[in-house]
Amino acid sequence: MNSAKSIMHAFLKQTQELYERAQTIHSRMEANEEGTVEALETLFFRRQESIKQLETFMRQKNFQWTTEEYFIIEQVKESDHQLQQLLNNLHFAFLTQIKRIAQTKEVSKKYNGAYQTMATGGSFIDKRN
Repeated sequence: MNSAKSIMHAFLKQTQELYERAQTIHSRMEANEEGTVEALETLFFRRQESIKQLETFMRQKNFQWTTEEYFIIEQVKESDHQLQQLLNNLHFAFLTQIKRIAQTKEVSKKYNGAYQTMATGGSFIDKRN
C-alpha cells in the first residue's frame, strides 16, 4: 500500500497536470481538438481516486500529517486555486457560446417554415381594395 506522502505527491502532480492541460483549452469550443476536454475529465477521475486513497489514510486512528505533507498541501491549494479560476473562466466562455447557439437555433426555427406556406404559382393577385 502506498504511503500518504506518495499519494500526496501524486495528487499534487495530478493537480499541476490538470492546470497545464486546462491552459491548452481554447475558450472558443470549436477551436479545440476533439477529445481535449474529455482528456481533462479523465485527469479529474484519476485525481478523485487519489482523494479516495487519502481519505482512507485520514480515517486511521492517530493519523497526523507530517511537516512535508503540510508543505505539499499548501502547494496543492495554490495549484488548485489557479486551476479553479481557469476552469471558471472556461465554463463561463463555454456557457456563453452554448446560449448563443441555442438562441440562433430558436431564431432559425421561427423562419424555417415562414416562406414555405406561400404559393408561388407564377401569378400575383393584389388584394388591395
